[in-house]
Amino acid sequence: MEAEPIDPRCRYFGLAHAVGPPKSRGMKQKRRRKAKNTPGLKGWLAALAIVAALFVIGDSNPQLRQMLEGMIQEIITGEPPTQRHAGSVRVLDGDTLDVAGTRVRLFGIDAPETAQTCTRGGRQWNCGTEATQALATQIGGQDVTCEERDIDRYGRMVGICHAGTRDLNAWMVRNGWAVAYRRYGGDIYDADEIVARVAQRGIWSGSFVMPWDWRRGER
Repeated sequence: MEAEPIDPRCRYFGLAHAVGPPKSRGMKQKRRRKAKNTPGLKGWLAALAIVAALFVIGDSNPQLRQMLEGMIQEIITGEPPTQRHAGSVRVLDGDTLDVAGTRVRLFGIDAPETAQTCTRGGRQWNCGTEATQALATQIGGQDVTCEERDIDRYGRMVGICHAGTRDLNAWMVRNGWAVAYRRYGGDIYDADEIVARVAQRGIWSGSFVMPWDWRRGER
């Protein structure tokens, strides 16, 4: 379809986009969808009821609390809630957790493998084992909440996890027990890695092979 001619006067005054065909039907549909997603009175009342329930529950039932928080998000935004997993945790290695039966790979970081060794002061040490222990110590028996970012090729949830208010992913990098895994979004931890390198914390206190190279057989 040919474009509608533009009045030369409009072009002169920079108003070329002020005239022409009316806004597309897609724009109107977008506005309608936005209006549809806005919660009505019943939605807000439901959200308030859920908030009241959250106060009653407190932290006694993390999984129920997580479900109710997701319901509030869906009521307000009209979008499905972000997937979260919360509960008691078992540390499998420096970047993998079992959270209430769900295997979670920490997003954007890569810790030394359990069997990996590093060098410090001319001597080898078990940096993989120590990275695992550092993560377990930091959690300290607290329940952990993980927010899903992806699912990896092994079917594991990939997420950012917190013990209380502590971001475990960032803590591991900032304390030198993991490196930023930039290939998979780890550039958000660049600043944390710089802190660890400058302070020579953890694996940065000596020399080591990057975990992804170690897995490929480089020693």
